[in-house]
Amino acid sequence: MLGTGTSAGVPVITCTCDVCTSTNPRNNRLRSSILLRNKDQSILIDCGCDFREQALRWKINQLDAILLTHGHSDHVNGLDEIRIYNWKMGIIMPIYASEGTLDNLRARYDYVFAPKHIGGGIPKINIVQIDENQPFEVLGHPVLPLPVLHGELPIIGFRIGNFAYVTDASYISEETLRRMEGVRYLILNALRHKPHPTHLNIEQATAIAQRIGAEHTWFTHITHDLDHETTNAELPEGIDLGHDGLEFEIDPTAQVPEL
Repeated sequence: MLGTGTSAGVPVITCTCDVCTSTNPRNNRLRSSILLRNKDQSILIDCGCDFREQALRWKINQLDAILLTHGHSDHVNGLDEIRIYNWKMGIIMPIYASEGTLDNLRARYDYVFAPKHIGGGIPKINIVQIDENQPFEVLGHPVLPLPVLHGELPIIGFRIGNFAYVTDASYISEETLRRMEGVRYLILNALRHKPHPTHLNIEQATAIAQRIGAEHTWFTHITHDLDHETTNAELPEGIDLGHDGLEFEIDPTAQVPEL
């Protein structure tokens, strides 16, 4: 887990609350993102404002593909940094995203898709449009899309083998829950205790996690309302707040439900 914070990150600029001034490093949360890595490949899910810091902190010296859940700033505003991987690795970076997310990228990064001048360097991107109802492959690994709603915005989570990643959801349909049956490890967003119109809160996320029944669930996209240790002490067994730098091993070859 490269980051577990919500759009403002934690500490929040100007805030002096107990979490933002905490000395516990697990209360420091960069913007939400994860890296799937083995000896030969690295796949990034979401590339937000903090990607440069994340890449330096966790020595991401290789990056082979990027999956995007949606086009909000805290999930895509680090894409200019992939120029370094273009240069170092000599690749055009494949980016997998839905049609709506790609439309957002074309508007946000017009200098990439419709360059008006030469010079300054632009990221070299190979766009791969995905459909929420069609499995696809990334670097030979089968990926099952997990469509959810972020308020009224359709976005996509991902299942790879025995692992599922869903962030920024406020509603998860029965069909998407079915696609997560049998996952062993789950990352799910849980913003705070108080309800929110576009994100699951702790109580909602806990209920969904218990229904899915993963061996272990970690919450992400967390505000400064939640202290790491205090909140974990209140959560059911097998469910915890995630934290930046958390590592665990998944099996990308595990069987997934058919669509």
